[in-house]
Amino acid sequence: MSAEDDDAADRAFEARARAELRRGIDETPPALRTKLDRIVEQALHQPRRPRIMRIALPAGAVAVIAGLLVAQPWRAPIAPSAAVTDDFALLIDADNLDLLEQMEFYQWLDRQPGAHDETPAAPGSAQRS
Repeated sequence: MSAEDDDAADRAFEARARAELRRGIDETPPALRTKLDRIVEQALHQPRRPRIMRIALPAGAVAVIAGLLVAQPWRAPIAPSAAVTDDFALLIDADNLDLLEQMEFYQWLDRQPGAHDETPAAPGSAQRS
């Protein structure tokens, strides 16, 4: 397709679009058209905000957000407690892989009320069934 054909197609499209828009305007009820014209006139006669306000408001918002981010207290990362590191060391130790295999039992034991409150029995008094 040549440039002349493109121009002709563009002009034909514009003509069809103008005709369709004109038809839509002509079919609009006069009361609605009058109301829309009044709204457009009011919008055109309203005072515009000064240019400084269109620039200052967004710039001020960015400055406030940046200030809040800078003013946030920076907290040092919390070091894990000794109990957590000891438990983790037990879990990753190759000799204690049975702990991982029996994790469900230990989770069940942890959920039992009062399981940690009981005093362990003497080594010789343990009963086996």
